[in-house]
Amino acid sequence: MKKLYALLLCGSLLTATSCNDMIDLTPTHSLSSANVFGKLDDFEPVLNGTYASMRDMYAYGLFSSVAADMMSDNLIETNESLVNYKAVTDWTYAADQLRIGEVWRFNYLMINDVNLILENIAPYEASAPKKANRIKGQALAIRGLLHFNLLQYYAPNFDRNSTSPGVPVKTTSKIETPARATVKQVYDQIIKDLEAALPLLNDVDAAINTATKRSRIDAATVNAILARVSLYAKEYDRAITYATAAISARPLATRANFPGIWSDANADEVLFAIQFNPGEGGPALDVWSPATNRSQWEPAATLLSTFDRTNDVRFASYFTAGESITGSVNRAGRFVVTKYQGKGTARDGAANFKAFRTGEMYLIRAEARALTNRAAEALADLNTLRAARIANFAPGTETGQALIDAIALERRKELWMEGHRWFDLKRTTRVVNRADCRPGSVCTLAANSPKWAWPIPQGEILANPSIAGAQNDGY
Repeated sequence: MKKLYALLLCGSLLTATSCNDMIDLTPTHSLSSANVFGKLDDFEPVLNGTYASMRDMYAYGLFSSVAADMMSDNLIETNESLVNYKAVTDWTYAADQLRIGEVWRFNYLMINDVNLILENIAPYEASAPKKANRIKGQALAIRGLLHFNLLQYYAPNFDRNSTSPGVPVKTTSKIETPARATVKQVYDQIIKDLEAALPLLNDVDAAINTATKRSRIDAATVNAILARVSLYAKEYDRAITYATAAISARPLATRANFPGIWSDANADEVLFAIQFNPGEGGPALDVWSPATNRSQWEPAATLLSTFDRTNDVRFASYFTAGESITGSVNRAGRFVVTKYQGKGTARDGAANFKAFRTGEMYLIRAEARALTNRAAEALADLNTLRAARIANFAPGTETGQALIDAIALERRKELWMEGHRWFDLKRTTRVVNRADCRPGSVCTLAANSPKWAWPIPQGEILANPSIAGAQNDGY
């Protein structure tokens, strides 16, 4: 039994860095932090590797990108589906299911990578402080972002001071078995990491990104992450402050340039993108595969009906009518998801995933202002965004609840397939109602359902004695 527990411990994500105490012989030629990090340059490959890992399906290759639309009312599963994600998208998940465990495991593996950087970089900071700032600042920001991504899935609520269980906070690469921190404690660590990263990334030795390539986290990105975190936490003044800083750094794209964002012809208004290269998959290949024209998921009719198909630049940037796509399973009249078709004219799905954009920042600021009795400013933000996307747009005049509803609708349209819809519904305590749901699918999810929080993976519960008995309600 002791040996079984040790094996489980090694398999647990939160403790998976090494299990040397189980091995009788000490290897004579092994890598450790002592000999991997011999100079400051040695930290760069680890940081680069973490960014590369973000392309994985259990990170921004699906679950931190388009899964939020698959799980909500934005996408409808078609009869071309391979039903690979049925348990997730029909909310029938269980603690021992693969997808539930892999999202947990993979995000903590990436956290472990940046923890290795953060606990070993101190001896090299004095010799090249600005270079160290650039590396350390990105590592801190990644750790904060990934803890937030985990909180989105596994926490039952997003209240800033909630004492309900969140996720374990992992700030060391050492083997340990941490308990679930409260939601408040997780927020505390996320904000601590991001606020520590900000001054570091404002004092670096070289530019982290360029105007045309936004594949790393810089100070503007950190402001954007803090804006999103603050909105979820209902710290609206902070959300306004950080969104404003992000907007100042990256103005909205013009209507003429907006379509080029999605073919990576430009990076206008992109604050941070996960870079996908040919042969490395893409964020939406499980929704629509350009190579085979298999459309496993299609945009919901209720979503399509909200767009001005003639004047809204987003419509043609996000959707394509089926009859204009050649392919063996083409169906006349359908719309397919072409938002991530590929770079340039490529049809391989390897377009970059836009994790943070200025469009989102306008909507964060608008919502935060609307909820703090600054309706005129909120409406101005909403109208600015709508005018940037819709030709001949007549400024709206919404007030009160109509204004809040208009902002929510614009989030659904603007941020479609960018990792938001499921979590927007969760944080605002609404329901999922798939009006054009296919036969055999689950079509509604009540606001009080325990399924809004994923179960803690069974493997973690078995391997980590500190988390045993701390399962989410309903599992």
